Amino acid sequence: MSKDQFPLSREFKNGFFYLAPGITYTLPGAENSETFQVADTTYTIQGTPKLGRISFAVEAGWYHSFENPRFFHYLEGGIAYRRFSGSNEIERTVAFDSLIASTTEEGSYRIDQLSAVVRAIRVNQLGKFTFLTYGPGLNLDYHLSDDRDALITGAESPQQDLKLQLHFQIGIGLRLTEQLIFMPQLEVPFLEAYPGGKWTPSHSFAEAYHYPFLLSFRFMFLRKDLMNCNAPRLN
Repeated sequence: MSKDQFPLSREFKNGFFYLAPGITYTLPGAENSETFQVADTTYTIQGTPKLGRISFAVEAGWYHSFENPRFFHYLEGGIAYRRFSGSNEIERTVAFDSLIASTTEEGSYRIDQLSAVVRAIRVNQLGKFTFLTYGPGLNLDYHLSDDRDALITGAESPQQDLKLQLHFQIGIGLRLTEQLIFMPQLEVPFLEAYPGGKWTPSHSFAEAYHYPFLLSFRFMFLRKDLMNCNAPRLN
C-alpha cells in the first residue's frame, strides 16, 4: 500500500463514522470588575477566575475523504455533548456615603451544551502509520443548562442559548489496525461569530472570563470497499 494514510487506499470507501470521547478544560483569563449605582449606594463586583476544572465531552459523526485532495484531505461533521465548568473568587463591595463593606466568596458554574460541528482537515504524513492532522472548524452550540451557585443580580448577563464559534483543531493520527485509526486532538476556539458584540470565545461568570479547550480521543473507523477487487492490501 501507499505510505500515506490519506488519501485512503482504494480498498476502503471514502467515508464512514467516527467516535470521539474527550475531556474539557477552562483556562482562567484576566480578572474583571463592574460598578453600578442604585440611589446613593455604589456596588462593585470583582471576579478573579480560579484554575479551571476538568469535565467531559463526547462526539459522534461522519467523515468523507477525497481521492484527489487539493488542500484538505477530509471533511467531517458530527453532533457533540460537552460540559464546561470553572470557578471564581468573587468580591462584593458596597459603599454608602463614607461607609464601605465588602465580602469575598467562591462561586462555581457548569455549562452543558449540545453542539453541531463541521471541520476541514489536512494531513501531513510523519511515519508509515503516523500522521499530523490540522484544520479549521465551526461549532454551533446550544446551551442545555447553565448552573451557577453565585449569580450576581444586576451585574451579569445570562449566557446566550445559541453560539457560533470558529475553532482550530490539531492532533496526531495513529493507524492501530487495518480498519481503525486513533487520533488524540486538541481543539481551541478562536472567534465567536454569533451573537455579535463579543468576539472572544469565552465563558463569562461573575465578572471574569474562562477560555474553553477540548482534548478528544478520536476513533475513526474504515469501511472496506468490497466491490474493488484490485485494491492493494495493508501489510
